[in-house]
Amino acid sequence: MVQETYGMECATSDSQTLACRERGDMQSHSGRCCIHQVLVSRQMGGAAAIALQVARHVRESGRDSRVWIPGGGPAQEEASRLGLASGTFNAESASSRNWVQAGFANWRLSRALQASGNGLVHVHSPAVYGMLRWGLKRSGLARVVHVHLEEGEAGWRWAFKVVPEMIVCCARFLTEQVRRALPDGAAGSTRIVAAPNAVDTDTFAPGEKDVAKAKAGARRDQPLLLMLANLSPHKGQETAIRAVALLKQRGVNVTCWLAGVERDPGGVYTARLSAMIQEAGVADRVRLLGQRRDAADLLRAADFFLLPSTNEGLPLSVLEAQATRVPVLAAPTAGVPEVVRDGETGFLIPAGDGEAYARRLEQLIVNPEVAQGVAEAAYQHTTREHTWTSYCRRISELYDEILNL
Repeated sequence: MVQETYGMECATSDSQTLACRERGDMQSHSGRCCIHQVLVSRQMGGAAAIALQVARHVRESGRDSRVWIPGGGPAQEEASRLGLASGTFNAESASSRNWVQAGFANWRLSRALQASGNGLVHVHSPAVYGMLRWGLKRSGLARVVHVHLEEGEAGWRWAFKVVPEMIVCCARFLTEQVRRALPDGAAGSTRIVAAPNAVDTDTFAPGEKDVAKAKAGARRDQPLLLMLANLSPHKGQETAIRAVALLKQRGVNVTCWLAGVERDPGGVYTARLSAMIQEAGVADRVRLLGQRRDAADLLRAADFFLLPSTNEGLPLSVLEAQATRVPVLAAPTAGVPEVVRDGETGFLIPAGDGEAYARRLEQLIVNPEVAQGVAEAAYQHTTREHTWTSYCRRISELYDEILNL
C-alpha cells in the first residue's frame, strides 16, 4: 500500500526534508505562486517526462515548483535527479470506493496544496483528476488537466464532472473528442488547447552507429529493432515478435529489443510475452530488457523503431526516435499520423499486421537509402517543430493566461 504522505514530506534537491504538515509551516510561500505537477504513475513514461520537464522549466523561470507522485520509484528518483521538490500522494486511497477514505485522501491533498499559497495545479491524467477533483477544487488553486492518451469519452465524462479551468491535449485530434465529453453547458465555455508533445533534442540526438551498438552490447552485423514502451497488450509487442518470427523464416536476421516494464502487478503479460518468444522460436533474437534509463543510447544503437500500438496520444517515444534519426514504423493510431507521414517521415502500418511489418522491414533492410531518407526528413521536422524549449514556453504562457499574469 502506498504510504499516505499528502503534504507530509517534500523531497528537495539537497536531500533535506521540508516539513509541510500544516499550512502554517509554509507561510514563507503564501505570497508566491506555486505551480504543482501531479503525475499518474510512479514509473517513468511519456507523461511523467513531460511533467518533470515542465516543472524544471517553471523552477528555472523563478517560480515555486512542486511535483506530486503516487509513491516512490523511478519518477521520484528522476525528480530528485533534476533537483525538483516532490511529494507523494495516496492514489489507492483517493480511488477507493469507500467514500470516507477517498474523501479524507482528497482533504489531505487539498491541505497540502493550500499550504503552498496561490498558484495552479497541473494534473497529467483525466483519471487522476477525476479521483482527486474534490480536493483539487477545495484547494482553491486553478486547475489544468492534461490528456496524454485517447482514453475514451466515457472515462472523460466521469473525470470532467467538475470542469477544470483548462484542458491541454497532447495532439490536435483529441480536442474535439474531449469537448464532446464535457457536461452540458461546459463544452462551449471550457478552454481546450492542443500542445503537441516535444522531445529533449540535447539528450535524443544522432550518434555514430557502430560506437552506439558497441556501447549497448548490440550486434554490428544485424539490424536492431527497438521498442520503448510499457509492456501492455495495446502497445503491440506481440506484433513485433510475430514480425521477427516471419523474418527469421525468410532468412532475414534481425535483433529485437523490447524495453519497458509491465505496470500491472503480477507480471502476467510479461510472462505471456516470454512464452510467446519461446514458442515462436525467436529467443535468440528477441530480448525483454525491462526498465531502462539509457533510452537515448538504445535509440542511437537502433536501426529501426517500432510502435504497433492500438491506443496512444502523441507518443513521446516516436519523437525521440525521430530526433535520433531512427526510421519509425508505427500504427496510424491517435496522434501518430500528426508526426509520421507515411513514406515521408516514417511508415504507417496497421497495429496487428505482423506480416506487413515484416515485409516493410525486409524492404528497408534491402534498400537502406530509403530508410535513411525518411529518417532524415523526420529528424529535420522534429528538431524544428518539437523542441522542449518551445513546448515549455507554450505551457508557461497557458499558465499565465489562467493566472492572469
